Amino acid sequence: MNYTYYGMFLWLPSVLSEKGYSLVHSLGYSLIMTLAQVPGYLTAAWLVEKWGRKRTLVTAMILAGLSALGFGFAQNTAWLIIFGLLLSYFMLAAFAGTYIFTVEQFPTHARATGMGWAAGFGRIGSAIAPFVTGWLLGAQLAYGWIFGIFFAFLLIGFFVVLGLGYETKGYNIG
Repeated sequence: MNYTYYGMFLWLPSVLSEKGYSLVHSLGYSLIMTLAQVPGYLTAAWLVEKWGRKRTLVTAMILAGLSALGFGFAQNTAWLIIFGLLLSYFMLAAFAGTYIFTVEQFPTHARATGMGWAAGFGRIGSAIAPFVTGWLLGAQLAYGWIFGIFFAFLLIGFFVVLGLGYETKGYNIG
């Protein structure tokens, strides 16, 4: 998730500019898309208690991945904004689910260490993604391929969470 988030949102104004939008429009559209993060985060914060941590997380991850694909293949302004809003919304929903789900995968006495390692590993993706994305953009790789890579990373995370984690809502692992 960190790879996708930092790979996309740090380069979003440049991607929009390369698609022919002025700097003002690129920054404005980026701001509009980023605003969808707040309701995404709040929705997931509510859903983890009503629907479950794992279900909220995997749903948000797969929908973020599909939104990334839609954004990469969008052919006009309306679809760019729609898929950008969806991607932004579901990425932050996935992050909200991740924070509670990940920490609860560890016994209480090991939660700080476990979460620290998990967050640290995620930061590797955060650090690498802007460089790789910039390199791919400079190599003139089609946007569908670049956003397909974001989709692939989210899909891998989806299957990891689906296969390895267990639902922790209402379960005390002490």
